[in-house]
Amino acid sequence: MSHAAAVWFCVHDDIESDRSTTGNILDYFDDEFIFRTLHLSRFAVSFIIDCVRTRLERFAERSLPVDHLVLAALCFYANGFLHNEIADTIGNSHVFLNTAVETVSKVLSTMLDEFITFPSSLNDRVLVAQELQKLHGIPNVVGVLGCMHIRVKPGKRERMLYMNGMGYFSIMSQMVCDSQSNLLSVETQWPGSTSEQSIWENSKICQQFKSGKHGHSLLVGNAVNCGKHVLPPLSRASNPASVHYDESHFKIQSIIQKTFGALKMRFQCLENLGHIQKDVSHKTAEVIHACCVLHNIAKKFSVPLPGEPGPEPLHHGISREEINQMFTCSSLGRT
Repeated sequence: MSHAAAVWFCVHDDIESDRSTTGNILDYFDDEFIFRTLHLSRFAVSFIIDCVRTRLERFAERSLPVDHLVLAALCFYANGFLHNEIADTIGNSHVFLNTAVETVSKVLSTMLDEFITFPSSLNDRVLVAQELQKLHGIPNVVGVLGCMHIRVKPGKRERMLYMNGMGYFSIMSQMVCDSQSNLLSVETQWPGSTSEQSIWENSKICQQFKSGKHGHSLLVGNAVNCGKHVLPPLSRASNPASVHYDESHFKIQSIIQKTFGALKMRFQCLENLGHIQKDVSHKTAEVIHACCVLHNIAKKFSVPLPGEPGPEPLHHGISREEINQMFTCSSLGRT
């Protein structure tokens, strides 16, 4: 439900009109190897290569083969490194891998609004809400809201800023998904100590809800005090109706947790994106957004996950006092 059919047909027609001989690099590998190393199907990879090729040919000069760039980047997304057999085929170079990941991530992140779309019409919102209501009984809910934490390694001066409530450094990406784990909205720019309430209030999707763009639709979220558009869990269930609501809320909220787990299962680079620098943090965000675009493409092509994902834990950020206490305890432990 996250992709209007017209968008997909438009993208497909756009690619077909510019198609040349594509995907030849895939002929070196069988389907089992492609899925095992890229966590995507041959058809999905071919589609992605064509999408990237179309945009690079139109908006930038290129000196490296697009299929090589995409294959290297997809391998990094799936594993966090370049697989030996792929490296032997396209060339094993850290410089090439860095170029591939940076180039492909930048291109895919520009496709965010094409492949990750919030239901824009009343009819679309009703259809999405009906699916969630069938599953869990709460009406008018068009999406599930949550924040995914991705491990990073910040500089010493920014460590407190990136320390989250689970005791590690992270960057946060706010996402909304539907009942089938299709992503409807993705925004990434917050360090791990940020509260989910603050992230929501400063997000584009929040401003859209406040402006009335999405009508009377609601989201289900795990954080409290996010305003009238986000349904939080009850702080205390005191009667059968409130108990039933909390049970339904928990089941709906588990969808975004499973979605985060699926993202990190298919794109294992999201387990740890390594060093992050404040002045180039947009590059980290581009990798995350690229994986989110690929997630929806994989869903569209019905590509199974490479394993059984576990749900990601949710939490609401961490207070400044808690951060100071954690760092104080850490310092005492080293003395």
